[in-house]
Amino acid sequence: MTGSRRRCLVAAGIILSIPLVYYGGHVVFRSPPAGPVQVIAHRGGPSHAPENTLAAFRTAIDQGASWLEFDVQMTRDGALVVIHDVTVNRTTDGAGAVRDLTLAQIRALDAGGGERVPTLEEVVVLARAHGVGILPETKAAHLYPGIEEKLVQALVAADYLDHAVIQSFQAASLERLRSLAPDARLCALYGRWRFDVRQPPGDAQVVCPMAEMVLLAPGMIRQAHREGRQVFVWVGVFENRFMFEAMRLFGADGIMSDDPAALRDAMAGR
Repeated sequence: MTGSRRRCLVAAGIILSIPLVYYGGHVVFRSPPAGPVQVIAHRGGPSHAPENTLAAFRTAIDQGASWLEFDVQMTRDGALVVIHDVTVNRTTDGAGAVRDLTLAQIRALDAGGGERVPTLEEVVVLARAHGVGILPETKAAHLYPGIEEKLVQALVAADYLDHAVIQSFQAASLERLRSLAPDARLCALYGRWRFDVRQPPGDAQVVCPMAEMVLLAPGMIRQAHREGRQVFVWVGVFENRFMFEAMRLFGADGIMSDDPAALRDAMAGR
């Protein structure tokens, strides 16, 4: 073997060993979750039923989800409805902004397979009947003045605030929620290229970074655990068994999945 080839092999070995050392160290020094990884049905699990519908939530419960994750917005007449986009265009057969439509108008739409856009109250009733937790998100909260008050009031009225973790990407919404409900459990959501989950807004007890960002910087989980916070993760693009296993190895407390059955099987080693 020539000296030049030997040097190339040594260099290649060093390059290949870097990720092994990096990720191996994070696995060895990880702070493990307090218990089994929580299976969280993201938007109810759109892999099996139309997203954010009662059909999706029922299916997720049947598949063993521990939590139902969903988005909350407000109609023109002040009703809280469960829908992801700020318009109804993508997920229903209608068109228009959620905030410009009344509850009756939204309820008349087909959200897929004959399903209707559910109200917050309907989802809470379903969750209560099956004893599962809920992760409502104040979606685009800046568009809906007063949505935090309405959400907290609804959860208190249903006696389900203790079974909820209220989440938001918006710091102002989390701070408002904390002032309204000091004892509520909050979750700070983080998106693309967000690697710092320290001291989240509203002193949220749970942080939820994007799984792809955790894959780049697994130490986020260890840092949050050091602060006494739980870590849930949401998957942006690469939702597969490898990602589930990686998040488990790095110590995530819960994983949001569009396919809760696949996540459940992965966590069970099936």
